Amino acid sequence: MNTTFFLALSTAAALAASGAEIWSSLDGIIPELKMGETAVTRINYSSGSALIANGGPSANTVQSVLGALDAGWYSGTRNNNTGTLASVTADGTTNLVSATGAGGGFTAVKFHEVSATTLSGYEALRISFDTGGLYDASRTGQPQNFSLWYSLGGEADSLLQAGSTISGLAGNVSNNSYGWTISKEEYGSLFDRGATFYLVMNTGVLNTSYAYQELAVSNFSMEGLLVPEPSSAAVTLLGLGVCALRRKRR
Repeated sequence: MNTTFFLALSTAAALAASGAEIWSSLDGIIPELKMGETAVTRINYSSGSALIANGGPSANTVQSVLGALDAGWYSGTRNNNTGTLASVTADGTTNLVSATGAGGGFTAVKFHEVSATTLSGYEALRISFDTGGLYDASRTGQPQNFSLWYSLGGEADSLLQAGSTISGLAGNVSNNSYGWTISKEEYGSLFDRGATFYLVMNTGVLNTSYAYQELAVSNFSMEGLLVPEPSSAAVTLLGLGVCALRRKRR
């Protein structure tokens, strides 16, 4: 009986100390995609061409092109204002347009701002998405880049990159899952001030032979790792254990 008691007490102490790791959905921060509505807004060549770059765009480019815009989905191509844009299917999947004629295209999403008050309850953030198949499986060589950016406090005049750019040829990045985990330990100012996120999905400027390739991207998600709290059951059990020990000594 004593062995069972002390085993339960040890287990409760361990639970109280560690807590359970719980990820909570923050998907409401990501603008919704809907088929049949103006879900993707065109950015013209003169404004958005700099987002089409080998290896992904720079912070200054993201800031100048997307910083002053409202939250939403944007797309553009290098062949001025007549190229095919990203399209959205009924289930919310986005078909990203790759190189077009003159080479290159992009799709970007500017998230709704997440406040410092909201972030105070989390230890980390996780932003992820899935890639599907290629529209034309014979064209696998087009470079694809995925980069995540944030502005502190929602201010568009200072953009910083979260983690590294995910890059690869279309044939290699298709049918996979990708994402970034942003910890409070590493990005403390982000959690203290709140932020607006920008996800840029672009193609490199290379060969016209990859023209009009499309890559399906879906299941965009944002989650927060809740700050662990001691299990109420564990705390109760610890209290009962202390009382029992005192009674035993008496």
